[in-house]
Amino acid sequence: MERKQIEALSCVCEPDECDTFNFMSKKLGINVLHPGGLDATEILAERCGISENMTVLDAGCGSGTTSLLLAKKYGCRVVGVDIDQNLLIKANKLAYEKSASDRIAFRYADIHDLPFHDEVFDGSIIQATLIFTGKNKALQMLSQKIRPNGFLGVIELAWKSNPPAEIVQRVRNVICDAAVNTERHEDWIDLLRQAGLDVVNAELKDLGFNLFGMLRNEGIFSTSRIALKCIFNETIRRKTKEITNLFKETKKYLGYGIYICRKR
Repeated sequence: MERKQIEALSCVCEPDECDTFNFMSKKLGINVLHPGGLDATEILAERCGISENMTVLDAGCGSGTTSLLLAKKYGCRVVGVDIDQNLLIKANKLAYEKSASDRIAFRYADIHDLPFHDEVFDGSIIQATLIFTGKNKALQMLSQKIRPNGFLGVIELAWKSNPPAEIVQRVRNVICDAAVNTERHEDWIDLLRQAGLDVVNAELKDLGFNLFGMLRNEGIFSTSRIALKCIFNETIRRKTKEITNLFKETKKYLGYGIYICRKR
């Protein structure tokens, strides 16, 4: 299926309008929602060369788990932005509880119109957020806020190859409209280059859920709570199985990419 046909089937929604996002975030209570989880974030951070002397923009920071990881593990200063006020409340609470408020600041902001001076950040990361945006405009805005030779690290859903119409519709039905607003792996690279970025590393990976990944992302207490919900709530159990089965059924077509860029 060609890109224009995929776009015709898609209709971008906001994260808080996405049924699957709300299910995983609010019903299950999952905090780390991007593909690959915190393991993928660490790969991203290390390939970007994040270090303690940097100020990093976490675009679409959500509940703040990635911002906390960057500040705690790499010692950098982090500014996290999101358009969901409820998630920002959770993010601020997390930073306070983990004694990281001195290195992290969260702000309400639209990625299409960031309220910062140009070339103020050493780099930025954005994870599972571009599909909810006007991608070209968002990437141009992020590039604008990064210093020359600064980095942009992206983790995002990606088509491995052109999917047939039935696969596109299945992803749309099970996840949300925004999921089919993703790009082929090669097209993500083109979009990043169009934003004035050199793509220095790009890797395509498989999607999937597993217990060890959830333990790493959520911790043992939250994982146990999520598991109990799946055991005793039939609706939650059915939806979780539906998402898991979708990833298996669409493995040939749908994965996620890790993209490391430098601003020219």
